[in-house]
Amino acid sequence: MSLLATLKPAAGTAAVLYTVPTGRSATVNLSACNTGQADARVRVAVGTGDAPPESGWIEFDATLAPSDVLERTAIALAAGERLFVQASTADVCFNAWGIEEVA
Repeated sequence: MSLLATLKPAAGTAAVLYTVPTGRSATVNLSACNTGQADARVRVAVGTGDAPPESGWIEFDATLAPSDVLERTAIALAAGERLFVQASTADVCFNAWGIEEVA
């Protein structure tokens, strides 16, 4: 298992944290850490397009207090699938660890 991606997106902006390469599949663990001084709302989605699909949310406005961490484990992704992240503040760091395998 290794670090696949890390991102600290702008506030209120959905961003692609990780995309599974062509010909691969991945099992990913996600961590979101609020490094700020105020609560943050966090969203996480899985999809294949340029934006998160309405049906792709696996976390939606989960509240993270200062210094809190949200973890999601064993997110199974196929080739071309993307992990999208978003936070209400610019103080949330997202990290994805996992394993990529030949599909």
